[in-house]
Amino acid sequence: MIELGVPSLLLTVALPVGFAPLAFLFGRIAGHRASELISHAVLGVVLALTALNALQVASGRVIEERYPWLPQLGLSLGFRLDGLSLLFLTLIALVGFLASVYSSRYMENELGLEAYYALLLLFVGGMLGVVLVTNLFLFYIFWELMLIPSYFLIAYWGTGNARVIGFKYFAMTHAGALALLTGIVWLNVLYGNVEFSTLLSRAPLDTRPELQIVSLLIFAGAAVKMALFPVHTWLPDAHAEAPTPISVLLSGVMIKTGVYAFARIVIEMLGPHFKPFAGAIALLSVITMIWGGAMALVQTDIKRVLAYSSVSQIGYISFGLSLLAPVGVMGGLLQVVTHGLAKSLLFMTAGVIIHSVGERDIRKLGGLMSSMPFTAVAFLAGGLSIAGTPPLAGFFSELVIFLGGFQAGLWLLTSIAILATAITLGYYTRTFMYVFQVGEHRHAHDAPISMMAPMVVLLALLVTFGIYVGAVQNVLVAWGFPK
Repeated sequence: MIELGVPSLLLTVALPVGFAPLAFLFGRIAGHRASELISHAVLGVVLALTALNALQVASGRVIEERYPWLPQLGLSLGFRLDGLSLLFLTLIALVGFLASVYSSRYMENELGLEAYYALLLLFVGGMLGVVLVTNLFLFYIFWELMLIPSYFLIAYWGTGNARVIGFKYFAMTHAGALALLTGIVWLNVLYGNVEFSTLLSRAPLDTRPELQIVSLLIFAGAAVKMALFPVHTWLPDAHAEAPTPISVLLSGVMIKTGVYAFARIVIEMLGPHFKPFAGAIALLSVITMIWGGAMALVQTDIKRVLAYSSVSQIGYISFGLSLLAPVGVMGGLLQVVTHGLAKSLLFMTAGVIIHSVGERDIRKLGGLMSSMPFTAVAFLAGGLSIAGTPPLAGFFSELVIFLGGFQAGLWLLTSIAILATAITLGYYTRTFMYVFQVGEHRHAHDAPISMMAPMVVLLALLVTFGIYVGAVQNVLVAWGFPK
C-alpha cells in the first residue's frame, strides 16, 4: 500500500483554488501560455494525487484529514475520501485535466485566456471540494464556489446570447442553492452542527416529521444542479452555448455534483425521511428521460442534441437512486461514471467538428466520415454507450438500473425507461448520419493531437469499463455502499 505522507486531500482542493490567482497573474506577465501550463500542471498533480489515493480507497480504506479552522463554532476543515466520493473525485480530476489540455487548441484564438484558465481552476477546485468536505457548511461554500466561475466562463467565452444564458444559469442554480442552504441551516438548528458524522449517527434514527421537509429542500437543490425535469431549462442553453471545454465539464462532471448531494445527503443521511417521496421522484425521473430524449430528437444544433441528451440521461441516474435499494442505487452510481466519460467524449467530438468545419447545424454538415475518421468513431462509440449498447460501459450501468427497478416492483416505469433507450439510439443515429454520412464529402481535418489525446483517453476508458465494469462496482462494495 502506498502511503503518501502528505496532506493529499487538502492539496487536491487547495492546489487548483490557490493557483488560480497565480495563473491569472503569470498570464498577465508572461502571456496566456503561462496560465495554460499552470492549469495543466496543477490539474495533472491533482489527478496523480487522486490516482494514488484511489489505490488505498479501492481496498476499503477511508482517508480522512482534519485541520483546525473555527473551533469557536465547532467547525474544522475536514476532508474525507471513501468509496462513494472516490467515484466522483476521480471523474472530476480526470475530466478537469483533460478539459484543460483540450482547451489549449480549442481556445487558442480567444482573448483573456489568463482569466479563462484561472476560472477553470476555480471551477474544478469547487467541484473537488464538494465531494471531499466533511460538513455541510463547507459543502455549501464549495457548492457556490463552482457556480461563480462557471457563470463567467459561460457569459464571457460562450456563444449566442451568452450573457443572458449565463445569467439564467446563475439565477436558476443559485435558487437551488438557496433551497439547499435552507435545509442545511435547518439541520444545524436540529442537531447543533452539520458534520457528516453527527448527521449519519443521528438523522436516520430521528422521528421528527420536519426532517421530511428538510430532505425535500436538499433534494430540490440537488435536482436543479442535476437538471431534473421541470427545473432543467437552464441546461440546454448553458451546455450548448458554453465554450466546448466548459460544456465538457458542465455535462461530464458538474451536474454529477447534484447526484453526489442526492446520494451523500438525501439517501445516506436522510433516506428514511425521503422514502415517502421516492415513488414520485422515480416518476419524475422517467418523465425526464422521455422529455430530454424527445427534445434531443428534434434538435439541429449538434451541441443542443448533446445538451438535451444530458437531461434525458440524468433521468436514468435519478431513477436508479430514487429506488433507495442497493441494486438501483448501484446502477445509478455506475451510470455517473459511464455517462461522465461518454458525454465528455461526445462534447469533445462536437468541439472538433466546430473547430475544424466552423458549423454546428447538423443539416449543413455531412460526409465527414472520410476526412474525420477518428472523430466519427469516437462519436459513434460515445453515442452507443449512452444508448446502452453492449459491450460498451453504458450497457452495464443501465442494465443494473433496470434490474433495480424490476426488483423494486416498478414494472411499468422500468419498462418505459427501457423503451426510452430507443429514443436515445434514435437521436444519436440521426445525428451521426447527418454529420458523418449523408451529404457531400467535405475537406476537413481530423482532431489535432492536443484535442485528440484527451479523446483517446476517454474512448479507451469507455471500452475498458465496458469490459471491467466490476472494478467500479467493487469500489462501492468494498466501502459498503449502497447501505
